[in-house]
Amino acid sequence: MIKFYFRPIRRRIRIKAKRYIPKKQKHALAFSFTCVFLILSILFILLDIPIRPVVRENAKYIVKNEVTIMINECVGDYISENDLVYSDLITVSLNDKKEITSVGTDTIAINKLKSDITNAIANELKDSRGEKIRVSLGNLLDSYILDYIGIDFQVKLTDYGFIETDISTNFKSTGINQTLHRINLKIKVDVNINVGTLYQTETVETEILLAETVLVGNVPDMYIK
Repeated sequence: MIKFYFRPIRRRIRIKAKRYIPKKQKHALAFSFTCVFLILSILFILLDIPIRPVVRENAKYIVKNEVTIMINECVGDYISENDLVYSDLITVSLNDKKEITSVGTDTIAINKLKSDITNAIANELKDSRGEKIRVSLGNLLDSYILDYIGIDFQVKLTDYGFIETDISTNFKSTGINQTLHRINLKIKVDVNINVGTLYQTETVETEILLAETVLVGNVPDMYIK
């Protein structure tokens, strides 16, 4: 009978000796780290103070411009899709002599228009991804040489407030017995802006021409809404 014997293979494990760091050296490292941290914090604060107002103004301009363009596109799409004309919103009454006796608005059509445009603007604001702004060192240090060196920031619309819409009319004389009648839509919306750690609220207001026509004849002083 043959017997086989197996011996387990023993691996030698090298144990690295821990490096001893004197207490004085530990204290020196901690002090150095603290000094570097304080210096970086002070530099950050010194840079942050002049950057903040520049970033705020740039963000304000970009957001107002973006939201205004968005509103104009929503209103323009609504007008083209519904073939909106002056007679859809305004009713002009004439007497037997073909003289203008009253100018009135179609309340139902006006309310529907305001509701549809408000919903369209709200949907567009929800889908807004924001834009990037660049703050140059030239603006901060008042130097033309550093105008092409700057920092990029992401501007985001985090939320929006109540969207207010209102209809306004304007009568303007354009000649003898001729009056230009314009119907404008006033839109006002509050948007919350986020740029890094900066949060601010801006109000965007714009007025868009919906329709206009020239009324021939005497327009009554009383405008009936």
